Amino acid sequence: MSDSSDDNHDLRSDQPGEEGLRIRGPIPEELYSFYEERPFKCCTRCGEGLADFAEGYRVSKVYRGEEVIFEYALCLPCLRTMFEESSEESKQALMKFQMERFRFVTGFDECALCDNQRDALPTMEYGLVGICLGEGLAESNLICGECMEAMSECVSEETRKGWDRFVEDNFPGVPADFEPMPIRGPVTMV
Repeated sequence: MSDSSDDNHDLRSDQPGEEGLRIRGPIPEELYSFYEERPFKCCTRCGEGLADFAEGYRVSKVYRGEEVIFEYALCLPCLRTMFEESSEESKQALMKFQMERFRFVTGFDECALCDNQRDALPTMEYGLVGICLGEGLAESNLICGECMEAMSECVSEETRKGWDRFVEDNFPGVPADFEPMPIRGPVTMV
């Protein structure tokens, strides 16, 4: 980060994280926990403090219009474990989906998997994803509702059951048919 002000010293990363990521700025409020009104502090799956993971963590939030309908933060070890617990069929289908569609755009203005713009989304349902290091943001993406649905179609029944357990264990009250499917890659995992 080229900003030389002392205000951003704690957000600067002179060394990349284990994943080779560098902090680009502070975590935007859009990625704060809606329920806690602050940045996420603990991994939703293992409960460990997110700041303790030098390789970073991922924040995922799903919106319907302006309403947050689902949110979680996962340390990268838990995220990798969840991906590895997916069926081989799902892993291959999701990786193929991403390889065919990923657009190398960052930020929350346009979908990373198609050319939909946030302000013109047909369903106004979308996911925001951020890869964070400590209190800083390294990468960010928007995934439109259409692409989230298409990713969900790539997932086997075995993998779907694993995600159902994750939702049941961590989010009482979330609709049973809600499917926050992950995919492996730089940031396009919702």
